Amino acid sequence: MALFGYSVRIPWRFLRLTLLLVMIVAICVFLLTSGDIRWRNSGSLVRKSFHHPKLKASVTTEQVEHSKSERQGEALGASVTAKTVGVDSSHVSRVHAFYYPWYASPSVEGYYLHWNHRVLPFWGNKKAGNQSPVYHQPPDDVGAQFYPALGPYSSRDKRIIAVHMQQMVSAGIGVAVVSWYPPKLADDNGKPSDDIIPLLLEAGSKYDVSIAFHLEPYEPRTARDVQHDLHYIIDRYGSHPAFYRMTLSGEMHGRPVVYAYDSYKIPTTEWRSLLGTTGSLSIRGTKYDCFMIGLALKQGDLQELFAGGFDGSYTYFASKSFTYGSNPQNWKWLSETSHKLGMMFIPSIGPGYDDTALRPWNADNTQEREQGKYYRDMIEAALDLDIEAISITSFNEWGEGTQIEPAVPFHLASGKRYYLDYHPLPPDGYLALTRSELKNFVPSRL
Repeated sequence: MALFGYSVRIPWRFLRLTLLLVMIVAICVFLLTSGDIRWRNSGSLVRKSFHHPKLKASVTTEQVEHSKSERQGEALGASVTAKTVGVDSSHVSRVHAFYYPWYASPSVEGYYLHWNHRVLPFWGNKKAGNQSPVYHQPPDDVGAQFYPALGPYSSRDKRIIAVHMQQMVSAGIGVAVVSWYPPKLADDNGKPSDDIIPLLLEAGSKYDVSIAFHLEPYEPRTARDVQHDLHYIIDRYGSHPAFYRMTLSGEMHGRPVVYAYDSYKIPTTEWRSLLGTTGSLSIRGTKYDCFMIGLALKQGDLQELFAGGFDGSYTYFASKSFTYGSNPQNWKWLSETSHKLGMMFIPSIGPGYDDTALRPWNADNTQEREQGKYYRDMIEAALDLDIEAISITSFNEWGEGTQIEPAVPFHLASGKRYYLDYHPLPPDGYLALTRSELKNFVPSRL
């Protein structure tokens, strides 16, 4: 090698050592300056933080799950309301999102719920009862195909609730329709969650998000049971300012809106006794009167719901291939027929569907998100209708992959688990889509 005109011999061993040191320094600089990722103790790779434009603080799994600082909790509860983000509150009150309060985390409860959902056996597998159940193992292995930006959180965490309320407001969602079981009851993989309702109402009041109820099925459930449930809900929560009531044009006072999932499991005659004006259990004309919205799966369900005294129908499922009601091609007929019967029609839009983390054998029913196109198409179909409200499936049903809550890219370094994400949309892409695509929604009978 020539150096300043002199011939210099550099030992090959010294040159190799120099090159090795340069490479080590370069790697260290890269790791120290790469602020976008971090390694967790478990050896998994996740995004360092999720920055939401409407929040005063970035939200990280570490902040939410492990920090005990009240100051951080207050930062997550930034002052964001429908007024501060500039949306029409009269319109957003007709945009409803199904909300699930069934998640638990060691940071609050001392254990996981739903994030550790068991892998479900095939419905037709008669031998499944003899097999040992397999459960997901949070925090790295959760019962979902997407990974939440907030980590596997607790639904009882007030800081999480505050963030959720702000996210809904930023998306133009005015009503959280909360999955609800009577006290002491829960789904097969959860625990009772009625005690969370006061927390949701408190946060809803602060952020201008109203709370409605989505009655979940339980066995046995009769019309008399539903009557008791309505009495409980309205007596206990009905006076709260965040309790949702809808007022249609021509009406003097608003009434609660109550969605009834799997309403078809109760006979029409029983529903009539509760929802008819002369039924033996009738709520009509009483303090418990409400807009009762039943599930429309088949084409003939509208007539059954009408005969049962329902005020309207919804379709719930986010995959257009699931049922007649979930297919947007049938919404115009459902909407027009509902209005002829004097009923509301509330279509349910959703970003996609993927429950294969819970039902690995159900891949045929997966509905790809198509980089947001599927969601846009469903919204467009809903906006073409003359309807009183729109429902979204869902804000945070992670197990079925219908959530619009922010998700982040995440995989285990071991390669055992790779999660889907919203690419090319950012983590909050579906919140932004909801706001932008529904900004022109003008509900009827305001």
